[in-house]
Amino acid sequence: MLNRVSDHDACKGCGRRVLDPETGVIYARSSRGYVVTIGLVRCGKIWFCPECSASIRRGRTEEIKTAALRWLAAGGTLAVAVLTARHNVTHELARISAALWGEPMLDDDGDPVLDRGGKPRRNPGAYQRMLTDPTWYGRNESVSFWQRKDGSFGMSVREGEEGIRHRIGYAGMVRASEVTRSLENGWHPHMNLLIFIGGTVDGTPANGTVTGYFAPPKSALDEWEGWLREMWADALTKADPKFRPSTECATSDCKCEGKGHGLKLQIVTSADDEALIKYLTKTQDGNAPADSVAADLEAATGVAMETARADSKSYKGHSVTPFQLLYRLYDIEVQGLPPKRAEGYGTAAQCRIWWAEYETAMAGRRAIEWTRGLRGHVGLTGDDSEETDQKYVYEPDQNATLTGGVILTPNAVATVVNADVELDLQDVIKAELYDAAGDFVSHHGGRASHVRVATAEELAAVQENLFARLATKQTAKRVERLVLKLRAERDDALQALPADAPAKAAADLQQRFFKKLAAVGETPAGK
Repeated sequence: MLNRVSDHDACKGCGRRVLDPETGVIYARSSRGYVVTIGLVRCGKIWFCPECSASIRRGRTEEIKTAALRWLAAGGTLAVAVLTARHNVTHELARISAALWGEPMLDDDGDPVLDRGGKPRRNPGAYQRMLTDPTWYGRNESVSFWQRKDGSFGMSVREGEEGIRHRIGYAGMVRASEVTRSLENGWHPHMNLLIFIGGTVDGTPANGTVTGYFAPPKSALDEWEGWLREMWADALTKADPKFRPSTECATSDCKCEGKGHGLKLQIVTSADDEALIKYLTKTQDGNAPADSVAADLEAATGVAMETARADSKSYKGHSVTPFQLLYRLYDIEVQGLPPKRAEGYGTAAQCRIWWAEYETAMAGRRAIEWTRGLRGHVGLTGDDSEETDQKYVYEPDQNATLTGGVILTPNAVATVVNADVELDLQDVIKAELYDAAGDFVSHHGGRASHVRVATAEELAAVQENLFARLATKQTAKRVERLVLKLRAERDDALQALPADAPAKAAADLQQRFFKKLAAVGETPAGK
């Protein structure tokens, strides 16, 4: 359904285009009994593709789980929070998302506003305001000078002030954004945060070092929660008063305990919680939490604990995830189910409209993001880049152990895709009827000779060769991007030189450029 309804070219071709024409595409049975297709292009769109999202979130979840366990084992404390805005069926997803996460700054003509370095400027959302608020972050010492009427100079010093982050030992957080939609209240974008506190940080969280751990005092935690609740509501009010969440609640027995619905906060202090961390990151998809952590989870809803695995959320009542819009479309348009029997709500036309709105609003946004410096504090490498996401997408294919299958040429793949019978071919492979795969392709207008039955050993060799070629191509692309960046920096520096600058200044710039090129394996051709 994604291939059919998406406006993104990458999503239209995900799982349908050939990754390496010289290698072809493997349809094989894995050692675990399911069918894998190896050698197809994957879009890597965590917001939009059910398959790619599952792979990316699974990989990111393992990162989060490792970081959390290491932090707890070292003596730190975790806080799990969910931040949300007031919403109803009249609110556009793009407007609520902009209030939460910011948006590009545009001029009167609708063109991006650029900063001095030529980069697009952004209007901050409530999340960015939360991280930069002086009450939270504190103030550095500052010195001011001024000139008196008699020509002498005066000086004043404003002493630095600690912020709330110092009192709770904040070292960083992982932000996982999520979107659901309900029949009663429309779009519901929100953030799940896993916050690392209880660390003594020498310097800033982004560039400093954690030198020790402590238990944040209750007074500091209460101060933090009270400030965060009010700051969050005020920041959303500045974006649009309609989005301001409640900061108190009169409903009896409400899970918010009278504090309002903009923030839910849960503190995790025990180092005996592998089960709890697995639950937080959804590695136990669908399993109930262990008895040992039930008390810790009682004060928060399931959505507050779903730090990374938004893709695994199941349908509840009249609330659906965006992927469930695709499932409903499949049930109605492909399976021919009556709308009343299909999961979810809305007509097929409405689901298509809602999906298009979702794609427009979430394009270019980060789904899972670590604050700078946090990975170093928990001894992890890596980053949040799309390149790393792609690594997670292809990792299952690269590591799968294959027991038997077939290899299709690009022409055979095109035959299967154009006939829309990918799932039927998978059924053939699952039944281990490998010799019938050629006849299957021939039956749909292709050539049986474009399908080759392969042993497990042959498949492993093709699999290894495919990913070796892919790695070479990715390395070449990285080098190309870096070289283009270096050349742009060199050209900007040369243009910035004064007209009367000595020739040696330009020559020095060129030499520095050549040294940087040499570091990435480039020869200064045309020197």
